[in-house]
This record gives sequence, C-alpha cells and structure tokens, in this order.
Amino acid sequence: MPELRVELDPSVDALADELIALWVDVSNAGGAVGFVPPVTESDVRPIAEEAFAKAAGDWSHLLVAFEQGRSVGFCFLEFRPGPLFHHWATIKRLQIHPSFHRRGYGRAFLARVEEIASKQLGLEQIHLTVRGGTGTEAFYLGAGYEEVARIPGLIRVAPGDDRDEIYLIKYLSN
Repeated sequence: MPELRVELDPSVDALADELIALWVDVSNAGGAVGFVPPVTESDVRPIAEEAFAKAAGDWSHLLVAFEQGRSVGFCFLEFRPGPLFHHWATIKRLQIHPSFHRRGYGRAFLARVEEIASKQLGLEQIHLTVRGGTGTEAFYLGAGYEEVARIPGLIRVAPGDDRDEIYLIKYLSN
C-alpha cells in the first residue's frame, strides 16, 4: 500500500491551483466529482473556491494526500450542523489523480481519511454518495461501506442519461 502523507486542513493558499488542476484532470478522466467532461480550470475554479472557503469554516474539512511533496488526491469531510449530528460526517468529492489510479492510492487515502475521522475528529460514521453507472460503489463496498439507499434518476448527466444517487455508510471503530 502506498505511503501517503495526509494533511487535515492544510493552507489552501499555496495549494489551490494544484488542487483545481487535479480536479480538472479527475473530471476529464471520467471521475464523478461534480462535473461531466470535458471541463476546464474556469469551469472548476468557482465550485472549488466555494468548497475551499467552506472548509475554512466550522462545518467542513479539507483532507489532502501527498506523495513526495506533490498532492495526489483530496476530499472534503462535511458535517451537518446541529447537536444531533456530531457523530458523523459526509465524504465529498474524494479524488485521486488519474496517473495514480489502480495502484492502491485510492484505498490508502480512504483508509487515512477514515483514521483521521475516527481518531482525530472522534467520528463514529462516515457517509457518502456516488453517481450510479460509474461502478464507483464497488470500490466503497470493497472498503467496508454498505449501501443504505438509492434514489433512481436523481442525477441528470445529460438529456436522457439520468443516474441513481447511491448512499453508502461505514461505521468506524474509535
């Protein structure tokens, strides 16, 4: 398994352009991270900047995976406000650069995200959603997540191409 250094809430000032470029590459490789290819930096930047700003607040965290000083992936952990929901968070837009696919980086990054969520943030559950039709749910099911809901046709990728939104959960051990 790759040795990744994962930082919780690194300074985005020096990383923003690099993470946006990564997001563009993931999207254009077919990654289901909020866009349909082809996309450009100008398509991704406004959404990315909004997500980075949100991660600077109280209800979201940015986690970045590094290998040899280069960011190779990132995701957001978002919390639902209110005292009834402090025991869980949602992983949003987990992505690994396409040049690192199929080499264990996604699995290693996900394991570190779960470890940080459990040990540092004290979470008991991780939730996430995936876009149906991509096969992504198999990755998460293989990592111990279970499907708890599926909403047919919730995501419209293109006219006539509606996809299910699949809800998954994993219970963490502290």
